Amino acid sequence: MNDDKVKGVLQKIGGRVEEAAGTLVGDHNLKEAGQEDQIKGSAREAWGNVKDAGNALIDKAKAAKYDAEAKSERAEAFDREHEVKVIDRG
Repeated sequence: MNDDKVKGVLQKIGGRVEEAAGTLVGDHNLKEAGQEDQIKGSAREAWGNVKDAGNALIDKAKAAKYDAEAKSERAEAFDREHEVKVIDRG
């Protein structure tokens, strides 16, 4: 979990508390501020989810690259070991 997700969740919780306090004391502005914080917190949490998904995609791409390089090296080693020669028929 990255910082944006954590901060977003905390901001949403704070917004809920703020909204409840505004409702309890009859302060419409405090209640609206709490609702606004919840929306902002949700947006920040969503951004954190996007960042996590992007990082996961980067990790998968790096793993695929490593796998492809390893397979290529094994194929080249096989060719050298078995004296495979490429014939140019052009």
